[in-house]
Amino acid sequence: CRFEDDLVRVPNAYHQPYQRYCEGGWLAISDPPEVGGQGFPVVLGHSCIEFLGAANWSLLMFPGLTHGAARLLQEYGTAELQERYMHKLFSGEWAGTMCMTEPQAGSDVGSLLTRATRLEDGTYRLSGQKIFISSGMHDLTENIVHMVLARIDGAPKGVRGISIFVVPRLRSSEDGSLVDNDVICTGLERKMGIHGSPTCTLNFGENDDCVGYLL
Repeated sequence: CRFEDDLVRVPNAYHQPYQRYCEGGWLAISDPPEVGGQGFPVVLGHSCIEFLGAANWSLLMFPGLTHGAARLLQEYGTAELQERYMHKLFSGEWAGTMCMTEPQAGSDVGSLLTRATRLEDGTYRLSGQKIFISSGMHDLTENIVHMVLARIDGAPKGVRGISIFVVPRLRSSEDGSLVDNDVICTGLERKMGIHGSPTCTLNFGENDDCVGYLL
């Protein structure tokens, strides 16, 4: 992967295989048909992951993180959030991540500093930095839906005060178009053996305009 002009470019050879992967329904092979899945047993889905991962683990990490984000929305998202994001994640049209680690809080998740301030319309303004975010920024999909761990203003210290927010890279405007959501990639980390996976440092709310939705 290449970091150019604040954007992350995946290998050109990734685009067609990823499209075929999504068209074949592999991402949601073990999920119920109601969410666009094929309804196969979980053990079969894991078997497929073994085969596909052996072929190219870096490429498989994109749908792997996306599936995790989709499942979070399936279990805990409101009907509105599910309609807006979940189906596009299960189909692979959009990608997803989990944003947990911070520079000062690696394994000590309870020490995270990313803040969430509640706005009048019920959304939240987020600010903070996350590191080592797999598939954090790329050009494989139009949009990336981040699952971000943050602390709401006034919440208790430690892990009890942590909430998860749905933070899209591009958010919907009033006219329905997608606009920038103030999620900025500042660089790529290098992982041994999987350089095809963009492991990113992400800054949320550098311009005080990052909107998230409480999960």
